[in-house]
Amino acid sequence: MLSRLFPSILLCTLLFAGCAPVTQNQMAAKGSTPLSAQQIFSLVSGNTLYMESISFNSHMYFQPDGNVSARAKSINGNDTDKGGWDINGENQLCLKFKVWYYSEMRCYAVYPDTGTNNYVLFQDNGALAYNAKSFTGDSAHLYKPPKSPQKNTYLREALATGQTSPAPVPPSAPLQSAEPPKKATFLRESLAAGQDVSSPQDSGQSASPMQNEEVIPVASDEEVEHTVKSMAKNCPGCNLEKSDLRQADLVGANLKGADLQGADLSRANLRRANLEDANLKGATLLNSNLPGANLKGANLTDADLSGANLIKADFTGAKTENMILNNAHLEGVKGLK
Repeated sequence: MLSRLFPSILLCTLLFAGCAPVTQNQMAAKGSTPLSAQQIFSLVSGNTLYMESISFNSHMYFQPDGNVSARAKSINGNDTDKGGWDINGENQLCLKFKVWYYSEMRCYAVYPDTGTNNYVLFQDNGALAYNAKSFTGDSAHLYKPPKSPQKNTYLREALATGQTSPAPVPPSAPLQSAEPPKKATFLRESLAAGQDVSSPQDSGQSASPMQNEEVIPVASDEEVEHTVKSMAKNCPGCNLEKSDLRQADLVGANLKGADLQGADLSRANLRRANLEDANLKGATLLNSNLPGANLKGANLTDADLSGANLIKADFTGAKTENMILNNAHLEGVKGLK
C-alpha cells in the first residue's frame, strides 16, 4: 500500500534534498514567484493536478467543497485515497489524506513554471515535493458521490423511561465530544465566497475537511527503515547520508551519484548495483555483497568493506584512500590500485 511508502517529514526531506532537479532559488531565477492564496484557489478548486514525485505519481481531484480524491500507481497496482484540501494563511496548498502520509497534514508553496501549464510544489524546508500539471475539471474521473449516511439508533433514554419500542432516539450529550474542535486559519471558504484574504483572520470555521485536528500517528523507526530501503532501490542522486541500510535487498539498485556518506550497508545485497560517482566516504559495508557492482568514480575514502564480496566489481577512477578491505573477496576486480 502507498501508506507504507510515505514516512515522516524527516524522511521526505532526506530523500528529496539530494535529488531535487529544481530548487526555489532556481524558480526565482527564472522569474517565478509563489502563487497567492487566490491564485492557488483558482488553480485547484474543481480541477485536477497530476502530481509527480520520486516515489509515486498521482492524479488528485480538488472538489470545490474542500474534499480531495486521489489515485496513484504503486507496486500493488492502483491505490486510492480521499481527504481534504485547503489554503493556509501562509499561501500554501494543504493536503490531508485518510491513509497517505499517515494522515498527516502537509502544506506546500506552489510555483508556476513560467510559460507552461506546469507547477512545482515545495515543502517548508525548501525541498522539492512535487512537479504538477493542471487539468480542467475531474479529468481522471475520480469523484464518486458519497453514500447516504446511515442513521444510528440509540436506546438508552427510551429504556430509561420504560419504553419498549426501539424507536430511534437522537444521540444525547455524553456521546458528543467534551472539547470543541481547535480553530485553525484556512482560507478556502473565504476565497469561495469572494472575500478578501489579503489579511486573513481566524475564521473558526469548523466545516472544512482540513480542520479535523485528530491525533496524527507517527511512523515507527521500523516503518521509516523499511521505506528507506525500498526507496534506495531506485534513487539516483538521493541524499541517503548516514542511512541504515543494513541487510537491504538492493540487487541492481540505481544509486548513481547518491550521497551515502557514513551510511551503514553491512550485509546489504548490492549485486550489480550502480554506485557510479556515489559518495561512500566513511560508509560501513561489512560483509556486503557487491559482485559486479559499478563503483566507477565513487568516493570510498575511509569506507570499511571488510569481508565484502567484490568479485568483478569495477573501481575504475574511484577514490580509495584508507579504504579497508580485510578479508574481502577481490577476484576479477577492475580498476583497484
